[in-house]
Amino acid sequence: MSTQNSKEGSWNNVPAGTLNAVEIKLFGRELGNQGERVITQLHTDQKFLHKAGQFLLCGGIEPSIDQRIVRAIMGKNYFGPDDWVKFYNASFTKKQLRAVTEFPWGEDILSSSCPFYQGKLVRDTHFAFLGISRLNGVPLTVAKWLELHPATGQPKFKFSQNPWHAGQPYADEATMELKWYLMLKDIIPNSTNKIPEERVAILPAEYEVPTTIAEVTKNILVFRKTGNRPNPSRWAACTERTVKTNTAGAAYVSCVGNFDENGLNVNNWNGNRNDAVGVGAARKYPKQISNT
Repeated sequence: MSTQNSKEGSWNNVPAGTLNAVEIKLFGRELGNQGERVITQLHTDQKFLHKAGQFLLCGGIEPSIDQRIVRAIMGKNYFGPDDWVKFYNASFTKKQLRAVTEFPWGEDILSSSCPFYQGKLVRDTHFAFLGISRLNGVPLTVAKWLELHPATGQPKFKFSQNPWHAGQPYADEATMELKWYLMLKDIIPNSTNKIPEERVAILPAEYEVPTTIAEVTKNILVFRKTGNRPNPSRWAACTERTVKTNTAGAAYVSCVGNFDENGLNVNNWNGNRNDAVGVGAARKYPKQISNT
């Protein structure tokens, strides 16, 4: 055993040869007389080491009590601020983290019967995630997602190169709000072969048709957390309509899906009855928030 004495701290029980200057600075200066215990536990307790590593990977973000409860209920069907740091190296201000401390849907809703799938609960069929408008200062748009996930890896997009939707405001400019989203992972059952007005009519009052950026983000985050691809052979109709460009006609319905190993497909639909196009569902946010 070795003894390390310095003005930062003293460790009498730390295994020999394990201390370095960074550890002394971190655990001595910041943790004081608890430094010895913590650093010894890091070297002897694999579970503690894993938890500490995960905390550092998540940028030192400590989830709120609300977020911990939701993660416990939703399991892998949850993507919070610490996940954004872990998977995308995102950064948040203290003000932003305070704004999303409270999760807007309680356990009574998350553990209630799913209104779309008989015999299943909301926590099984929905995905809860924190929506962000900017990723490290850059607007998080559909176009930005294509940059983040090029055709060389997984997940990816079918139109990674020269996407037809370039020039569409909902793909190039639209972002989400900084708020929580609770969305059905797949399309609503039996929502295909309907015109747009009929699809909206089947939504319960507390739900709405999602935007394209929200539907795209949900699909990507579901894959990152679970390894599963929502809607592998169907599309979810979204709220927006196309504008006329060199590659697209006007007033077509934006839709997202057909998410297989070849990539996520952001497409458009003419609004006629189609057995491959259904509708997505997003729980309406229960209160207004400021997007900071």
